[in-house]
Amino acid sequence: MLRKTVSIDEELFLALKKEGILDHFKNFSELVSSSLQHTLESMKRENYKRQIAQMVNDPMVVEDIEEIEEAFKYADSEPDAV
Repeated sequence: MLRKTVSIDEELFLALKKEGILDHFKNFSELVSSSLQHTLESMKRENYKRQIAQMVNDPMVVEDIEEIEEAFKYADSEPDAV
């Protein structure tokens, strides 16, 4: 476990206390760790979405997709076998 000192706005702390947020965690460190983990996961998702959006304009990716579509065009048109 890494130890770091955290400073937060007093009004924010009072709001957390008033809303009972602190009651959901064993201690303040657990709240901070949980919040940071949530932020990390959220930012990873956003970065992933941004990377996917950028791929639309990548000529190599577009070419790969076209090649795959061409390779599977006959299989895609077959009715599902049961």
